[in-house]
Amino acid sequence: MRVNTINEKTHILSKRHIMIAVALFVCFLWGSAYPSIVSSYILLNINTADVPQVMLFAGIRFLIAATLIFIYAFLTKRSMKINIKGFFLIAILGLLQTFGQYIFFFLGLRFVHPANGSIVSSLGIFMTVLIAHFFYKTDRLTTKKVCGFAIGIVGIIILNGGATSNFTFFGEGFLFLAALFGAIAGVYTKKLTTTLSPYVITGYQLLIGSILLIIVGSTLATDIEFTFTSLSTSILIYLGFVSAAGFTLWSSLLKHNKVSRVSIYRFLIPVFSVLLSFIFLQVSFDVVNVLIALAFVASGIVLINME
Repeated sequence: MRVNTINEKTHILSKRHIMIAVALFVCFLWGSAYPSIVSSYILLNINTADVPQVMLFAGIRFLIAATLIFIYAFLTKRSMKINIKGFFLIAILGLLQTFGQYIFFFLGLRFVHPANGSIVSSLGIFMTVLIAHFFYKTDRLTTKKVCGFAIGIVGIIILNGGATSNFTFFGEGFLFLAALFGAIAGVYTKKLTTTLSPYVITGYQLLIGSILLIIVGSTLATDIEFTFTSLSTSILIYLGFVSAAGFTLWSSLLKHNKVSRVSIYRFLIPVFSVLLSFIFLQVSFDVVNVLIALAFVASGIVLINME
């Protein structure tokens, strides 16, 4: 643990202004995924009611992301070699994060109100910090942290105009399981970064998870008629870049910073999603709600960073 602490204090990504800039960039990328995915569904002629089709699309997206990482590693002469033990450990992450999380996420979306979905998913951010409390002595829960994340969740509730009372196990319940899988994966990723490169971790976990999604999706999907054009292919490649860059940079941030200090920025993802959806999809939004939500999320971030 002492080695990790020294590493966190000396690496460039542990410098506060660098960490903030990178975290904001990653959240912006992940926020841009929503309008890009919506556009892809339309351009590729994907039947969103057919969950296996959506899984197949996600598998293709993540396979592109893994390919981009391996290409980047080859061009920059970064080693992607891994032994059997390391591959097994990363395979667990692939099952948790890329496969398991998205399986429950896609299944849950069919039965959940969008507002509830965003709120339940945001609980995964707090669960990440809660799990980290039991694994890292330097990242214990404090009153400030609990208040900071509570304020962030309130911001997400305001952003979505409140929640509905229609909670179901196959809707909100499945999304909660997806959030739990993501939370476990986040803490587990930090553990892996002590011995493995973020490039290796991200590349292989995306590869393993994408193959599983493609197998399940292509096996169960009906009437697959994806329409690939230059525009739809370009957006799909961009989504691959979002996953490749986002997961790699996030793993690097977790490697050199406390889980709680990094995770709080994920509350900005739905805010970026709303703003970018307005720009690219002309989806209307309540300006007052967004500004109030942003103020709450920013307050939570400031409170966490005051630790």
